[in-house]
Amino acid sequence: MPVLLYSAPNPEYYSDHILKCKEKFKIIFPVFVFAIRRVFNTSLDEDRLKKCFEKMILFHDLGKLTKKWQERLGTNKKLPPHATLGAVYIWKVLREDIRHPLSFAVAIHHSDRGLLGDNIERPDVQAIINGIADSQGRIVWDEKVNDLNTDLFPRDVETITVNDLKEMARGLRVWAKGCGLLDQHQRRIQASLAHHILKLCDIAAATERERNQTSQANKAGDGGWLMVNQINNYVNQIKQRGG
Repeated sequence: MPVLLYSAPNPEYYSDHILKCKEKFKIIFPVFVFAIRRVFNTSLDEDRLKKCFEKMILFHDLGKLTKKWQERLGTNKKLPPHATLGAVYIWKVLREDIRHPLSFAVAIHHSDRGLLGDNIERPDVQAIINGIADSQGRIVWDEKVNDLNTDLFPRDVETITVNDLKEMARGLRVWAKGCGLLDQHQRRIQASLAHHILKLCDIAAATERERNQTSQANKAGDGGWLMVNQINNYVNQIKQRGG
């Protein structure tokens, strides 16, 4: 039986969404591996590079597992931002020559909702204001996370603090701006490519939620769902032609 932690108010189990994202990644990665190897300045071989990107996919939504996020899901209360907790975990577990663009991609994966500024500039303050950290700066996770498989919730996630968020934000700002123009350009391409792959996986997986949600949005003329359907069709076409 799935652990009663959710990724969307449909409801959709958190584990279901992440595993669907992983399935989409297996389809998508072979298409982009050549571009990744050209754009990323790393000594990692293809297999290890794939594992790094897979971590980005597996942990991008970790912030949905906080007690506050789970409590507010399906209510009229505003959900706390969740992207930075996945970003900081990637920051902590990946090596330096790959962690910056992948962490940046996770931090901005909901930038269309206007969260980019605080996610990069002050995620530590954001965590405190939104009540996802306790008085000692530790992240307050939903108690059911201990029932999740460690592939979905590694136990070292529980060591994340607001100080880690602050350190990541400082590191990302230096990485993004503290270099020459050519290096800045390359780093932006790296982050954009990682972000594109993440969004393809995330959105394609999300289309497998209850179909009536999609049809209702289409009836309402929601242009966002047109984009979603186009992404889903794109991923399905890759799958059909075998990468």
